[in-house]
Amino acid sequence: MKAKRITAIILTMAMLTSLTACSSAGNEGSTSGGITSAIQSSTNDKNSNGEKSVETSGQGNSSSSESKTLVVYFSASNTKDVDAVTGATPVQGRVGTVEHIAEIIHNQVGGNIAKIVPSKDYSLDYDTCADEAKAERDNDERPQFEPIGVNIEDYDTIYVGYPMWWYTLPMIMYTFFDTYDFSGKTIIPFNTHAGSGDGGTYQTIKEFEPNATVKDGLAISGSSAFDDSTEESVKSWLAGLE
Repeated sequence: MKAKRITAIILTMAMLTSLTACSSAGNEGSTSGGITSAIQSSTNDKNSNGEKSVETSGQGNSSSSESKTLVVYFSASNTKDVDAVTGATPVQGRVGTVEHIAEIIHNQVGGNIAKIVPSKDYSLDYDTCADEAKAERDNDERPQFEPIGVNIEDYDTIYVGYPMWWYTLPMIMYTFFDTYDFSGKTIIPFNTHAGSGDGGTYQTIKEFEPNATVKDGLAISGSSAFDDSTEESVKSWLAGLE
């Protein structure tokens, strides 16, 4: 019996040594990052529960507090096969302005990042897509989006980004707020625009989610979203939220 105990102790010590060596290897987290259109391929994860929502990419090194933060956005590059189109979303290097701002925010606050991917792609043609967006607004439509990769219930603070379409939220964002109950959560909106600022959309979000805390948002001109000064502007805004 004593011999078996000694052998077991030796094996346990060897396993602990092996695990310590493995933990020294670093873990790398993954991050996602007028009318204009561009082509970009997209891979969409589906949740086993079949809920409609967003594609996600999390940070492997997030702390427990960071993991309760989500950055979710709809941008020009967020369709399955082609880019959505917006009057305030130029693209640079196949990245839409909202996506660019979302990545800056994510890099600062950590947590997870997710994108809203329409179930039906918008047209690549400028005029056609403008007509589609206007028809959705005029008909008060609720465009569907692809199944979720995160559970909204897991997050306390949610940054929500979008471009301005026809002076308001894209109708897919109406679907987003119709889909989820944000009661007790903190929503922090941000958007790009072509001169209309937030267009009253922050107040609209407050009306959508009366039981959530909706903080002051950030509206950035689409034409300056990729300027060198934009990152500092985002950082200053985030600091003011604390």
